[in-house]
Amino acid sequence: MNGAISDNEAFLSDLLKLLERLDLGGVICGIAVPSVYLFQFSSRLVDNPFLLGSQDVSARKDNGPFTGEISAKMLTEFDCSFSIVGHSERRENFQESNEDIAKKATQLLQYGITPIVCVGENAVLRKNGDAVAFVAGQIDELSSFLSKELLGKCKFAYEPIWAIGTGKTALTSDVREMHTTIRRSLVKNIGEDSGLQIPILYGGSVNADNVLEIMSEECVDGVLVGGASVRMDSFGDLLEKAVNRLH
Repeated sequence: MNGAISDNEAFLSDLLKLLERLDLGGVICGIAVPSVYLFQFSSRLVDNPFLLGSQDVSARKDNGPFTGEISAKMLTEFDCSFSIVGHSERRENFQESNEDIAKKATQLLQYGITPIVCVGENAVLRKNGDAVAFVAGQIDELSSFLSKELLGKCKFAYEPIWAIGTGKTALTSDVREMHTTIRRSLVKNIGEDSGLQIPILYGGSVNADNVLEIMSEECVDGVLVGGASVRMDSFGDLLEKAVNRLH
């Protein structure tokens, strides 16, 4: 929950200047902003390869008496190409279940918007050695509410919840283990052809200092950046390093 119109304008100005000299090529980059600022970002990023996304979406259908909800249909009017669903903060603070997340993903896919589905364990599960079983279980449960076809159109992000906002990142061995767990669970639930194609991102205190090390792992297909994306000085440095590495 960050942003203000004047701050956003300064952020966008700096971002557009960076994008003028940064060759994205085939690199997929984007930013998910609070819904109230989607029009501001959409109008400035028009005809730009830098993608715009939403931080969440309603599990409800197109319209109706659901005061305060933002539907997937509404997001299409701002050229949103993706939306985060199941972020750990939504799961914890609003008690969102895997069924809720599957419904949100279904609504997004109906309008051609890619869901970035977050999964991950908290500190207690990690300490007790239950991380692998828990995350595999999250995917198994999601697959019980989503068809193979729909699940195959999602992207996934591994969030070690204990690392978010702490400045800590998972050890490379833990990243490999958890990304491998997610990959195996996807293959088990939707088959090898689709399961091997789904991108799996890493999200947990990603910043300009550690992004290259994280992205050097073969099992990591990209990063989901949190706090480091709020300010353009930190986000710009991270973005430039990541894009240059992929070229």
